[in-house]
Order: sequence, then structure tokens, then C-alpha cells
Amino acid sequence: MSALQTHKALVTATAFEILPRFGLAFLVDDQQTTWTVTRSTDGPGLDALRSGQRVQLTLDHHSDFSVVSAYAPLT
Repeated sequence: MSALQTHKALVTATAFEILPRFGLAFLVDDQQTTWTVTRSTDGPGLDALRSGQRVQLTLDHHSDFSVVSAYAPLT
């Protein structure tokens, strides 16, 4: 069995829907790709996000998919 090949990338996105009671937030980047952050994603917590806020996402790219591994609001 081989290890998964991944690489990381940073993407800036805008939060457009935050649902802290459900543990989800949805963000869209400049390429119109929608990303999801969950309550278990590394970051300051969904209560710290606001609709329209710019956020830096850390993406883990795998061969078949990409996932948000961390997020941080931009100042």
C-alpha cells in the first residue's frame, strides 16, 4: 500500500453562508469554486466568520479531489 500523494496550496475565498449550528460554512474563490469548511477544520471557529468576509484557505490537493485543511480570516 502506498502513501497518498498530496500537495498544499493557498486560496483566497469569500464566505457566503455560515451555518454554525450545523457545523458548516460555504465559501467561493475567485475561480467560482465553492469550498466547505466544517467545525473540525483547523481555524478560529465558525463563529468567527461573517458573510462577505475574505478568508485564506489551505487546500490539500489529492489526485482525485481537494479538501480544505485550514482557514484563517484575512484582515
